[in-house]
Amino acid sequence: MGRNLCKAFGVLFAVLFFLPNALSVTKAGRLSSRVVIRTGVVNSAIIRGDKQTAVVYGVPDNPAMKADWVLLPHHRRDVVWAAESLIENGAQVVAPEAERALIETPEQYWADFQQKRYHDYEQQTTKVLARGIKVERWVGDGDTIDLGEVALDVLETPGFTRGSVSYVARLEDQTIVFTGDLIAGPGKLLDIYSFQDAIEEANIRGYHGYGGRFAALLASIEKVKALKPDVLVPARGEIIRRPLPALDKLSQRVKELYRSYLSTSALNWYFKEDRMGQCAERILGPQAEFSLMPYSAYEDTPDWIWVKGTSRLIISETGHSLLIDCGNAGVIEGVKELLEAGVINKVDGIFVTHYHDDHTDSVQMASEEFDCPVYAVQSYVDILQHPGNYHMPCLHHTPIEKVMAKQHGDIMEFHEFKLTFRVFPGQTFYHGALLVEPPNKTPVFFVGDAFSPSGMDDYCVLNRNLMHKDDGFLYCFEQIKALGENYWLINEHIPHVFRFSEKELETLETQFLKRIDTVRSLTVWDDPNYAVDEQWAVLYPYGLQVKPRGTHEFNVVITNHSSKRRDYDVQFRLPEGAELISVTPAAKVPAGGLVFVRAMIRLPEQSGHYLIRADVKSDGIDVRDWVESTVIVVADEK
Repeated sequence: MGRNLCKAFGVLFAVLFFLPNALSVTKAGRLSSRVVIRTGVVNSAIIRGDKQTAVVYGVPDNPAMKADWVLLPHHRRDVVWAAESLIENGAQVVAPEAERALIETPEQYWADFQQKRYHDYEQQTTKVLARGIKVERWVGDGDTIDLGEVALDVLETPGFTRGSVSYVARLEDQTIVFTGDLIAGPGKLLDIYSFQDAIEEANIRGYHGYGGRFAALLASIEKVKALKPDVLVPARGEIIRRPLPALDKLSQRVKELYRSYLSTSALNWYFKEDRMGQCAERILGPQAEFSLMPYSAYEDTPDWIWVKGTSRLIISETGHSLLIDCGNAGVIEGVKELLEAGVINKVDGIFVTHYHDDHTDSVQMASEEFDCPVYAVQSYVDILQHPGNYHMPCLHHTPIEKVMAKQHGDIMEFHEFKLTFRVFPGQTFYHGALLVEPPNKTPVFFVGDAFSPSGMDDYCVLNRNLMHKDDGFLYCFEQIKALGENYWLINEHIPHVFRFSEKELETLETQFLKRIDTVRSLTVWDDPNYAVDEQWAVLYPYGLQVKPRGTHEFNVVITNHSSKRRDYDVQFRLPEGAELISVTPAAKVPAGGLVFVRAMIRLPEQSGHYLIRADVKSDGIDVRDWVESTVIVVADEK
């Protein structure tokens, strides 16, 4: 499926589909004389005191209901939407003080985001509200909401978000904890990507911080356990009536996942054992056992390859050359010095391994300077040419105007070299590789940033590190194994070439397969890819700057990671002043396939920043206010 999926993304906008409606089931139950629970896409807890009524999370299916208070666990709009009708009907809002800015003034977040979304090496906050909510009471640890004979205590339980809270009710000899998205079932989480964050004590930024908030999650689990709860009511997922085993199982699986990640992490090459130990201690605790794969064999880069920053230059015996990536102007100046010194006589082209800004920022400039074509694999040509249409980590902001697309397996003769272009979705989904075979010399495989001598570059889950047998790193392993024993790998952050032995490759693959099993056991989805791929559903284009009242095309792009055919229903959420003109008709999506739901939307007349959003539903999938596209409407200058 992997190669086919990459090909599908390469022709992303050639075929458009729309899928019909699937309904979710809700059930009601009573936990005590004062608490009624209604389960659904977002659960609803109605708590009646003698004086006032509070609702935790919201009431998705009862728009006429009124309450005195609605209690929010965090800022994310994929849960907050459930409280909208209560707020409209007069309910006052309780929300965590730690997330005040994202709840009260998200408009500022989105204004700042227009520039921050490029060159972002921090964790990207997701699912932020489109507009602010008036909050009556901001709360934190130890606060109490008094309803009259019924009180709810506030417990700070960060993890899923940085400032999440839970609400605790003690009623009729029961301790009921409304845990937000701390847990989604016994030993279950909603996803892995939401926990990406910095690890400050190891001086690791959010981009490199795989599971950075697992430590906060595990501490929050222990805080909840200390209450000896009788029932857990998550925002999403099943009601948990055996809390302690459920929480213990979650802790165990999270630690198992992190141990697996550490064991084969490419970061060990860059940050060394001491910093990796700091990461382990943060998540696993002091003196916790963990292992690191020993460094593979490596040696100096061959002399026919010029090394400069995150770029490489293949130099032919004829003086012709091929540039691999170009992340900054210093690379261009270095190549010009080679030209002036007569080391090379021409730059014939540039191959781009992947879209990340430290590999692409100056590609367009280099193409113009050396008057040469740019090559890339078809699956990521669009993000190179139109980066503003995407929301990804390390996004470059300078479009590469002309890119010659190569298919997986295409061969090109370059003087004495044989070049083979490959789809290589490891470090990021939008990633390729180039096999360079010189005569009578060891072949060199340029793999972008996918591997280091210590393992896999999968430390940023938001890069879309997929987990099927024939996609992501498993697909990359197969390509490396096919090289045999005589080869070198090049990661342009490393001034060496390196190779994995058969045993090391087996270790990498075995550990990754174990990790897939752990992710599968950890999450509520029917396939682990949903847990590591926030962009299984995404709006394209992601960012637009347009004139008022223009009509524009938007596509909800859905990847069906499931092993079964699916129908999808997409419902758009438009800002005030926008109008849905048309939506494409319905179709079924096979396992591993893509669906494109095309909508024509007339944008508002008033200047400003707007979010186009949408719900996505299928059998067993129901996510509301999920995808987004940022639109800036700019009035004509007079």
